[in-house]
Amino acid sequence: MTPEDREELLQCSQRIAEILYQDACKQEHPMINLGAIESTIRSQIQAYVTPAIGEFFVKPSAAPARDTSER
Repeated sequence: MTPEDREELLQCSQRIAEILYQDACKQEHPMINLGAIESTIRSQIQAYVTPAIGEFFVKPSAAPARDTSER
């Protein structure tokens, strides 16, 4: 990964964290200790982030498929 890509990933991750934090603050269960914080983050990541990443990877590629047969 290039340094530029790493920086962009960090910036995007920070924005995701901000959004998840705002959502968590609206929930009934307070994040009063590390266990509660971890549980909240894990459930949010599983509900929102992981499916979006998974959908990206299973989209049909716009690039033509490579020929893997022997020549």
